[in-house]
This record gives sequence, C-alpha cells and structure tokens, in this order.
Amino acid sequence: MTSLENFWYKLNQTKHGKEYFFSSIIILIALLVSAIFLKGYVFYGKSQVLYSYKVETKQTAQAKQSTHVYHDIHALKGFSKISAGTKLTVLGYDAIKHHNQKELFAKVKVDGQTLYVMAKAITLKQSNAINRYIANLGYPKVSPKQDIYSKFKKEAYHTQSKQPKGIVIHDTGTENSTLAGEKANMENDYRDQGVFVHSFIDDKEILTIANPNYMAQGAGPKANPYYLQFEMVHVYQKKAFAKQIANAAYYTALMLNKYNLGITLGQKNGQGTVWTHEMVSEDLGGTNHIDPSQYWEDSASQFFQTDYDVEDFVQLVQAYYNRL
Repeated sequence: MTSLENFWYKLNQTKHGKEYFFSSIIILIALLVSAIFLKGYVFYGKSQVLYSYKVETKQTAQAKQSTHVYHDIHALKGFSKISAGTKLTVLGYDAIKHHNQKELFAKVKVDGQTLYVMAKAITLKQSNAINRYIANLGYPKVSPKQDIYSKFKKEAYHTQSKQPKGIVIHDTGTENSTLAGEKANMENDYRDQGVFVHSFIDDKEILTIANPNYMAQGAGPKANPYYLQFEMVHVYQKKAFAKQIANAAYYTALMLNKYNLGITLGQKNGQGTVWTHEMVSEDLGGTNHIDPSQYWEDSASQFFQTDYDVEDFVQLVQAYYNRL
C-alpha cells in the first residue's frame, strides 16, 4: 500500500474521517471556484468604474472565443456566454477596479442587447489597410527603452492631478535621421532652444529620453503643460512604416493606460486624449506645425496606396489598449 493510500485508509477508519473527507472536498471545490472568479475567467461582485469613454468612430468586433458577457458593469452580475466569432458593435469602454485589479471592459451591442465583455476577449475589425496589415503581423511591438537626459527641465503638468491628460504625436521632419542622432541633436540644442519631447520612435525602437511624469517642450504653450509627446523619425520601407505606426500605437496605448486615460480623439474644445501637432495648431493654438499628417499621408500612399489619418491611428491604439 502506498503512503497516499495508507493515509486515506486511516482517515476513513477514524470516527470523523468520512465527515472530514467530504468537508475537505467541499473546501477544495470552493477554493477552485474562487480562484476562477478572481483570475478573471468569471467576474462577480461589485466593481468600481475608474473611467469610461464612448467610441467616436464606429467599431465592429468579434469574440475571440466563447466568453462571458455581463448585463451590469457596476455589479458584474447577470452574466451569460457568447460563442466564438459572435459579431459585436462596440459602443464604448469602461475601465474598472475589481478585487484590486484593473480590467478594461467593452460596452457592446449584441442582437439588440447592450452588454459588457472583457476587451481582451474581442478582436476589433480594422477598416484601414495599414491597420489590417499590422493586425496580420500579430500587432507587433517593442518594449520601450530609457536613456533619460538629466538636464531637461522637470516641471509638473499643469493639471489638478499633476499628470498628463493626453498625448501629442510629432514627426521629426528630417530625412535620413536616426533615433540616436535625433536624441543627440535635441540634447545639444536644448540649451539654446529649450525644446524636447519625451520619446522617439521608429520601426525597431521606442526610446524615452525625458521623464514622462514631467512636461515636455515640443508643442507650444497651449499643449506642453498638459500632454505627453513623442516624435517619429522618417522610415523608407513598407514594413518599416507599418511597424513604426504599430510601435507608436503601442506606446500611446501604454502611456494612456498608465495614467488612467481612455482613447479619444482630440476636439476643438480641448477634450480628448490623442492629438497630432497639426491638431494642436488648429484647435488649441500657440504653434503652427502640421506634423505628422504629411509624413503619414505620403508614406501611406507610397507603400499601401491608401491614406492614413489620426482617426485610423486611434482605432489602432484601441486595439493595442485592449491587449494590455
């Protein structure tokens, strides 16, 4: 008789052995069920909504696999299941805190019902050819690297929370430059010009050169106090451009998620989290640059025979945001 068999034999010979055995089984089952609930397979109980936002451009999606959906985001009760491939219309998103864990839920329309599903459990349909190309690559990304320049001024954002309220996208406007070269030039010119951004991005690297917890100085007085900022260097091949756009979308999603901000297009009234330098010039003022619109337009036309604008970029950012 093995030691395990001997244990169970002795257990069953004791006065309360059988009762203890069945009690142990019940406890084990309860622990397994609890683990499933806490690990996110099924959510139950009250949740705290951290922030919510609506989808401004229609998004369609489908369920990656059979997954749970919920009727009430606040109580996370009344759940049921949808099957893999179920078509969804995305109405918005809710970031919640549940058991001290942050999770993003998509508010969706399914067969006339408004339901909530974990954002990780859906696949967004991309309408732009470049975004579809990136999706077919498996949404590639690189991890950000840091090489902080200590002499950049550290000034807190001019928001109540002292945190950014969005992000501004630039392109360098310089041909045949590199991340290392752009970083060196920005550091060398900083004493005279006082200009810098937080990060540079190409198809192979995301390089952060300034602490994102403090203001950058790259988009004028109406934007600098409120927004993170990054520059895209110019690349010259189809796959390189797509992977650069992918890295930029991933970085944008990563930073907005870090500061508990949703994915919304910048507006003339100053609302919204995703801005181009051109949008800042047109809607906020204090600057007159029009990047990265021309760079995106020229590259999209040359490599993909299509166009690309900030609305397309926002859809891609959301796809990366859902995957965090």
